[in-house]
Amino acid sequence: MRRKIGRILGIIIISIWLFIFFGDIFGGKSDEYLVESAKFQGTILLLIMLTEIFGFVLNWKYRRTGALIVIFASIALLIFAGLTAGRNVLLAMASSGLPFLIVGILIY
Repeated sequence: MRRKIGRILGIIIISIWLFIFFGDIFGGKSDEYLVESAKFQGTILLLIMLTEIFGFVLNWKYRRTGALIVIFASIALLIFAGLTAGRNVLLAMASSGLPFLIVGILIY
């Protein structure tokens, strides 16, 4: 039951993040106005999120391995959010990495 709840929450959280990414790709302003650091941070965020998605999908076949990937990637996302957030560091960490950490613990 715990894994089922974790998987449902994971699908919801990944769907929200994919909605944000696709909205940024297709609806955002052009990249010519972004500074290099924002492009670099966006690339790192994308790589961490792809790792989260990979771990979550891998969890359906290899339960422990996928869950560990989700947990470690969520810790990386927590650290990344803490380092790159200007104000409200705790809010950035709670809204980005914490949901994946909860999902990782539930699906482990």
